[in-house]
Amino acid sequence: MKNWSGTVTFADSQTFAPVTTAELAEIVATNAKVRARGSAHCFNAMADTDAISVTFENLPHDLVTNKEKQTATVSAGVKYGELAVALEERGWALHNMASLPHISVAGALATATHGSGVGNGNLATAVRSLELILPDGSLKKVSKGDEDFEGHVVGLGLTGIATRIELAVEPTYSISQTVYRAMSRETYAANLDEIMSLAYSVSYFTTWAAAGGGEVWAKFRSGSVAPSALFEAYPATSNRHPLPGLNPEPCTEQMAVSGPWHLRLPHFKMEFTPSAGDEIQSEFFVDRKDAPAAIAALEKIAPQINEILWVTEIRAIAADDLWMSPHYQRDCIGIHFTWKKVDAVYEFVKVVEAVLAPFNYRPHMGKVYSASPEYIRSVMPKMSEFVRLVKEIDPQNKFGNAMTDNLIGRQISNL
Repeated sequence: MKNWSGTVTFADSQTFAPVTTAELAEIVATNAKVRARGSAHCFNAMADTDAISVTFENLPHDLVTNKEKQTATVSAGVKYGELAVALEERGWALHNMASLPHISVAGALATATHGSGVGNGNLATAVRSLELILPDGSLKKVSKGDEDFEGHVVGLGLTGIATRIELAVEPTYSISQTVYRAMSRETYAANLDEIMSLAYSVSYFTTWAAAGGGEVWAKFRSGSVAPSALFEAYPATSNRHPLPGLNPEPCTEQMAVSGPWHLRLPHFKMEFTPSAGDEIQSEFFVDRKDAPAAIAALEKIAPQINEILWVTEIRAIAADDLWMSPHYQRDCIGIHFTWKKVDAVYEFVKVVEAVLAPFNYRPHMGKVYSASPEYIRSVMPKMSEFVRLVKEIDPQNKFGNAMTDNLIGRQISNL
C-alpha cells in the first residue's frame, strides 16, 4: 500500500480494518506495536510502520449531534467531505475545512491540518472531546478542560488511537468565492494583513515565476460582498484551478456564486481527485508579522523554487493552545509548496528551511521536511510536556514508529 500520491510505500507486516471498536481494542491489546492510519494523505513516514497497522474504513460512520452543546460526535475514520454533507443535512456546519475534503477526521486532527482565515484556528481547534484506545486496549475519554487535553488533540498518533471525536459545530452558513487574478507577490507581501483579512477564508497562489504574479482566492460568508478589484488584481471571468493550466472542473464553484459552506471552503470537490495527484507537499509556518520578510527571503531562491514546483499556496491560521500544533500561541502564515514528484525536492526542501530558519518556522508534521528533533524542540514550546505525556500513556512505545522515534525518542529515553 502507498500513500495518496504514491511517494511513500508502507511497510506494514499486517494491516487490519476492524469493523467494531471492540475489535480494534483487541488488536491494540494483543500486539506489541500498532500504528493507526487515516486516509494516507501524508507525504512522509508519519503514518508508516513495519509492524501492525489499523485503518478505519470499516468502522461504523455514525454521527450524533447535540443542539444544546452545539457539538457533533463522529467516528474517527469518517472523511471531512462525508461529515460535511451529514452536518449540512442537519442544519449544522464546521468553522473551517481544509483544501481537500478527502482527508479523515482523525488523521487531519492528529497533524493540525488546517484551512485558512485570520480568525480561524486549524481543524483541531474544534475538538471538544476524544475517545481514545490506550495501549492495554482500554477506552479513555478526554474532554476540553481536562488536564493535558491540549496535548492529546494534536497527538501525532502517539497519545492513543482515536475512535470517536466530539467537534464544535455552528448553524449552517453560505459562502461565495471570488478569484482575483494577476496580483504580484510584491503587492501581496506589502499588503498581506489587509488581503488575508479580506474575507472569511483567503489563499494566495503563486508559482514564483518572475512574471505573472499570483491569484487571491477569497471566500466570503453570507452578508459580505466581494470588491470589484483588489489592488491591481481583477476578478476572474471563469472558474480557475490552483495549478496553472489544469481543468477547473474538480474545483469548488467560484464566480461569486453563493452556496453551502462545505461546497466552497475546500478548493476541491469530493468526487474528484484533488490537486495534481502526482506531487509532493511541504508546508512551513511563520509568525504572521514575519510573513512579508519571509516571502522576501524566498524571493532570493524563487527561480530554483519555480523549477520543481506546481504551485505555492499561502494561508493564514489563527493561534491556538494545542501543544504540538505549529500554530501554538502564534498567529501564523502557512507557506505551502506543492512540488512536482521529483527526487530533487527532498534536498531542496533543506534550502527552503535554511531560508526560513531565521523566522523560527515550524513544519507541517504530515508533509516533507528535514528539520532535526533538536530544531523542532527549539520552536515548539510544549514539546517536553508532550514527550512526558506520551511516556505516561505509552511507556512501551506501542504506538510509535521510526519517524516518531526519531522525533521524540531520545527525549523520551532521557526523561
